[in-house]
Amino acid sequence: MQIMKIKSMYLMVLTLVTLAFVGCSKDDDPKPVNFKDHDITATITVSKEFKKTEDDYFNLSINGGKENGTFVDWDINGTKVTDDIIQLGTDDFDGGKTIVLKSLEKFQFGSLKFGGFEFGSTPYTVTWKIEDNGKVVDEGSKVIIKDADPQFLKMVSFNEVD
Repeated sequence: MQIMKIKSMYLMVLTLVTLAFVGCSKDDDPKPVNFKDHDITATITVSKEFKKTEDDYFNLSINGGKENGTFVDWDINGTKVTDDIIQLGTDDFDGGKTIVLKSLEKFQFGSLKFGGFEFGSTPYTVTWKIEDNGKVVDEGSKVIIKDADPQFLKMVSFNEVD
């Protein structure tokens, strides 16, 4: 009986030691994730045909966050804006405007969303150019017409891993 207990104890110790070596393999250790730094400049132009009085609608939101949990500030047409999410709307684009948004520091996570629709009879045009670290990552132009289905919406995410 005593010999059985000793053998059982040795077997249990051997099993635990084996599990400790297998469970602590270097291959299983998570590798640190490095997120790409973003330095964004986005230029959004809505043509002069865009009119709030015709019930035209357009909105834009942009945000950028750092790995430490803080949000970045933005330069919007030469004015520093501090907020976790920057939102612009129909009033900001009424009569046709160009808005230039620049991140004031590098960040790792964020997004840009903009879009709109036309209720009036006069189509308007949206033109955009998005640069990240000095390189153009997206640019285009879209004519927004009455009753378009689907409505125009553009989304760009900034959260790539190096």
